[in-house]
Amino acid sequence: METVKRKVICFPEKEEVILIQEELSEELDEDEILVETLKSLISPGTELALYSGTHVGFKDPDNLWAKYPHYPGYISIGKIIKSGKGAGDLKPGDIVLNSSNHCSHAKLKATDPLVIKLPDSVDLDSALFARMAAISVTAPLLADFFLGDKVAVIGLGIVGNLCSQLFQLSGAEVLGIETNSKRIEIAHNVGINRVIKGGETSRIKEEILKETEGLGLDVVVEATGIPELVNQALELVNSLGQVILLGSTRGSVNIDVYTHIHRKGVTVKGAHAHVLDSAKIAGEPNGMRKYILRMISLIISDELKVYPLITHRITPEKIQEAYGWLLSKEALGIIVDWK
Repeated sequence: METVKRKVICFPEKEEVILIQEELSEELDEDEILVETLKSLISPGTELALYSGTHVGFKDPDNLWAKYPHYPGYISIGKIIKSGKGAGDLKPGDIVLNSSNHCSHAKLKATDPLVIKLPDSVDLDSALFARMAAISVTAPLLADFFLGDKVAVIGLGIVGNLCSQLFQLSGAEVLGIETNSKRIEIAHNVGINRVIKGGETSRIKEEILKETEGLGLDVVVEATGIPELVNQALELVNSLGQVILLGSTRGSVNIDVYTHIHRKGVTVKGAHAHVLDSAKIAGEPNGMRKYILRMISLIISDELKVYPLITHRITPEKIQEAYGWLLSKEALGIIVDWK
């Protein structure tokens, strides 16, 4: 049986990361493809939560995914080097975006809707961000807003940045709220020009009223996953406004429901990426694939700007440094170059 030597990134324990070398059989089922990874993108929020042990799934015995050892990653681009007889239009030499973890080689089902053949013209570094953008688009999809409505996005990491751009492309007036000066600079570089320094809620509220000529906020998106900022979002939004929870909250939130939701008539919506696979949202099965394809088009046309989000490129051997950069908030988009 022929095998290929591959490298795989692994979290064996909390705050530990190693690069494993192992053999992978080249034997394929009829509907499988063997992909050699060219590049993968670290998803900062999810992977840092798994690395640090703060992901909510660790406390759930029924969640078998968020456990150690964990093999992180879900955004890769690779070249097909072998395909089964039932792989359809996918053939050796094709470049595909896929959801394999951080590894040098992977076997994938050709029927997986998240295996997407990329056009020849696309820049591969930029195309990696299409999956993150499809996560971000859940907020504008779920929000009920109109042209010119005032939207604030708390947190301008990759997801919050892309969410802000997508709201702007949809006609909203966007205010970013961010504490990190490097992320504020990146936001300006992609056209998010109105950014308020994060921090104490009453000060932010005063600045919002100045920026909006007293109108306040119709929609507030919480894009960090920090539990305390859910309350900040509820305090900042107008009566009858909407709070969209885009960031996966890492822990419990103590909310004064009467004051911040009931009395104000505020609507709170969860915007996890899983909602894209609901027919109510996407209008058809495989909504994640549908929106990834849309995000690829926006990236190719440069309407959605992703290149400034790239702060580091590393080899797999440097992976330990990458999670240290994320912990210290020195990095945003980290691309692992497997070639």
